[in-house]
Amino acid sequence: MRPCPLNPLPALLLLSSLVLAGCGSSPGPDRAETRTDASTALMAAASEGDRERVEALLAEGGALNAMGPDGTPLYQAADAGHEETVWYLLRQGADPDRGLEGGVTPLMAAAAAGQQRIIDLLIRAGADVNARSDAGETPLTYAALNSQLGATNRLLRADADVNTVNEEGESLLMRAVARNDLLLAGVIVDAGADVNYQAADGRTALDVARANGNRDLVMMLKNAGGD
Repeated sequence: MRPCPLNPLPALLLLSSLVLAGCGSSPGPDRAETRTDASTALMAAASEGDRERVEALLAEGGALNAMGPDGTPLYQAADAGHEETVWYLLRQGADPDRGLEGGVTPLMAAAAAGQQRIIDLLIRAGADVNARSDAGETPLTYAALNSQLGATNRLLRADADVNTVNEEGESLLMRAVARNDLLLAGVIVDAGADVNYQAADGRTALDVARANGNRDLVMMLKNAGGD
């Protein structure tokens, strides 16, 4: 996943994106699964941000929510940072939570790349801010652990669960502390993270900070109520 610069949308498209909240619940075209040549070409066009080609391929019967090795058309557009294409696919009824095998969603891709405007579009379309991949990751963990603080804050404002725990039983705060990331840990604590959460082995975020010898993190966690 890579952050990509976004081209500004025409004013009309920006205004129209305000109605996406209603589109997320709409069933849209019944084109969910079938893989065809048009569907494969649609994925390529979406990954390139070719809005006109995407529109033409949908008209030829391309499956809006078909999933290939690199994900759905929406996932590929979001991952590549093509805001206008994301907007168009959502308007056509693309499933905002269908992305890659393994439960990786378009919102996770946008979060990892710090694509805040795409994050906004997906949230307005009804994307699940607390979706979990098969590996136990969420959009918030993708944003936070890729040092995307703007995206992290945007997801927290959308009620992302700050106390999410991965498959190993580590909280997001513990993982931020393990990276010696004082700024990120502070953002997570300020958002209401449980500073005394214990992993299965009894470790807390404060234990991790002490093990790393990070005095700044130890002090911050103690001031936040860490035992």
